[in-house]
Amino acid sequence: MLVVAEKGSVARSIRAAIEPPPTVLALSGHFLGLDFHEKYRSWASVDPKELFHAQIEWVVEDEKTYRKLIEAFREERDGLVIAVDNDHEGELIGYEVLRVAESVLGKASYKRMRFNSTAPYELRRAWAGLEPELNWGWVWKALFRHKFDLVTGAAYTRLLTLTAQKAWKDVKLVSWGSCQTPPLRFVFQRDMAIRDFKPETYYVIEAVLNVGGVLVKVSSGSIKDRDQTLSLYQKGKEAQFAVVERFELKDEVQLKPLPTDTDIMLQELTKILTISGTRIMSLAESLYAEGFISYPRTQTEMWVRTDHKAILNIMAHTSLASHVKLEEFSPRDGGKNDGAHPPIHPTKAYSLADLKGRIWEYVARRYLANVVSSDAEFKRWRLKVDLNGVSLEGMNRYLVDEGFYRVFPYFKPTKLQRMPSVGLDERLSVERVELVERQTEPPPHLTEADLLKLMEQHNIGTDATRQQYPALIVCRGYAERKGKAFMITGFGETLIKLLSNIDERLVTSGTRALVEEAMEEVEKGNRDLDETLESVLRVYEQLYLSLQKNLRF
Repeated sequence: MLVVAEKGSVARSIRAAIEPPPTVLALSGHFLGLDFHEKYRSWASVDPKELFHAQIEWVVEDEKTYRKLIEAFREERDGLVIAVDNDHEGELIGYEVLRVAESVLGKASYKRMRFNSTAPYELRRAWAGLEPELNWGWVWKALFRHKFDLVTGAAYTRLLTLTAQKAWKDVKLVSWGSCQTPPLRFVFQRDMAIRDFKPETYYVIEAVLNVGGVLVKVSSGSIKDRDQTLSLYQKGKEAQFAVVERFELKDEVQLKPLPTDTDIMLQELTKILTISGTRIMSLAESLYAEGFISYPRTQTEMWVRTDHKAILNIMAHTSLASHVKLEEFSPRDGGKNDGAHPPIHPTKAYSLADLKGRIWEYVARRYLANVVSSDAEFKRWRLKVDLNGVSLEGMNRYLVDEGFYRVFPYFKPTKLQRMPSVGLDERLSVERVELVERQTEPPPHLTEADLLKLMEQHNIGTDATRQQYPALIVCRGYAERKGKAFMITGFGETLIKLLSNIDERLVTSGTRALVEEAMEEVEKGNRDLDETLESVLRVYEQLYLSLQKNLRF
């Protein structure tokens, strides 16, 4: 049998895991693509609006791989095993393989090999349980996405570029995409909020109290009237003692993290490593292909038929084992399950202290935090005192049991303070009283983690694609990144304002959300691909006509 894998590293893992070793041909992602019929490919001679009704055809994008497949299928085989990644894009690549096979053989006999890691035990399990066919719902959804993005992206980009070039001769490309403009709009809105922000002065009275040898800060609320603040300050600074009016001490639990899915991994690692989501995903996919973690593109946050004993046996031979007790496990589940992949977890120990090692360590620590750790326990206190007629309050919390933070310390809270218990009407010694002048501050610029979270909340793109768009809007010159902050450029601001003034739907997430919903219906088999695609494209064609009529750079 001929096995076709998506990557060279996966092909090597399959050959090493299966006895006797099969013949495995490695791809490098998509080798076929979609494009318009040749007569629609000229920007100069074709009106972009014609693309909404243009003929779309398959084209060979990787001639070398295509020829290798043709030659392989011409040899006598007992069958074909499609062993591409277990997701929508992988399924579409599997469909590309099947198309080539059938172009050579007519009716091709094939099996689908599904695995969520390249660990030997997982590959052997998948080999023993080959499935009879592709997941056609995944194929049609991925094909819908590719066709939709081709038509709308090409039509809008050609119109914007050709119009802009008439106004500015040095413009090379003005790209548009239904998943590209909403995150740019998020950046624009935040920058406008910062630009329009007008600081206001306010005053706070602060006092430091000695509570059983612990220095505790209490303060008033914000006061805008300076004269009122001065009057209260004069009263407060004359006091030698503060009288306790209320003291509360409550138990507080911080639940251990849910299993790791793609969205949370990217949101957290962009904060921890301060590198782009695209770079993180590339390294995570490398770890997966080399057998160190499970498949990193997943929307699942619950464990289904997972052999935790096998995973914990792997972790027992790492330095992380000293932080937890591996004998008993009680994982905490979330509510999402994509029905395809387990949560991201370690599958083999990684020992190098490089960037991939830091990603593996995060995955491993979060797995242990979820599966064998306990919740963190706090005491939260609140103190209210009377300072010679001035009411002041303070609050904080302190750890009682670190729980999962022992193994997953990345976001462990700081600036905690232990507070001795005090009684009602107890007098607390005053160390000092201060009048502090402050100003309100604007919201911060968006970070990549902020953008990824906003895209998830607004259903823009998928867990597998979201990390592309923050980098893309920077690459296009619409935004720039300074440290962690994303900021709109002059060109990006011009584009967002222009599109928004014509129709808000050109830049908001709502229209794209309709596309995502339509694709879900196609995937479930509730709607026909071509009919659904045509109905969605009609919406975007009407938007295009409005843009074409009113576009002025």
